[in-house]
Amino acid sequence: MFKLKLKASLIHLALSAIVISFVMSIIILYWFPTPFLNVSNFKEIAYILIAVDLVLGPLLTFVAFNPNKKSLNLDLSAIVTVQVMALSYGIYSLFLSHPLYVAYYDRGFSLVPTNLATPEKAKHKNFKVSKLASPTTVFMSVSEDEKSKMFTDMLNGGSDLEARAEYYEPLEKHLDTLIKNGLDPKTTFKDKLSKKKLNLFISKHGKSIDDYIFAPLTGDGKSVIWVLQKDTGKPVDIIDVLPIFTAKK
Repeated sequence: MFKLKLKASLIHLALSAIVISFVMSIIILYWFPTPFLNVSNFKEIAYILIAVDLVLGPLLTFVAFNPNKKSLNLDLSAIVTVQVMALSYGIYSLFLSHPLYVAYYDRGFSLVPTNLATPEKAKHKNFKVSKLASPTTVFMSVSEDEKSKMFTDMLNGGSDLEARAEYYEPLEKHLDTLIKNGLDPKTTFKDKLSKKKLNLFISKHGKSIDDYIFAPLTGDGKSVIWVLQKDTGKPVDIIDVLPIFTAKK
């Protein structure tokens, strides 16, 4: 009986692993592409989801499986139903937390999760995206008077500053601002470890330091350095170094 239980549990584990691997691959590809996977809360939610579907399901199958049991099909159906519900809840949680926008504001980029995003308020047609869409990089253009009004509104329960889609503009139109406010490599990569990471980046992507813009990228509790091409503003890679907020002179 033990061998039969173990075999059924392993089969259940294999099938669950295939389904979860497929679902996670799609989610990572469209909702959490590099580098946003590294600065989001994807891992925390994914670990819970995997634990429930890859551990609890096969374990319950091991306990419930008995080929002579009349209610076996009903028991297995109940277990699968619990797994499907857990998977659905996990997908929904990842949907709510996945970055819909990556907004440049106040010298750095911040992830704007779907549950806070307001694409319906965007003035630019390209930014009126579906909440199922992949992350879109935007630039926030806000005057000093508007900043004060937005901050007051936020204190009164309004949306976060970075989530105000009505202020989004194309990033490529503001490259001069990104270059001006870019992090100073001499200050940011001054210790031995950060210099090593910078050198690895240069050896991987080529060119020189002067060909790139280094900007903070902040997600859920973690900040890294996002490197963009200076001539186009297109993302290149991230460097896992805590940004030092000192602009270049």
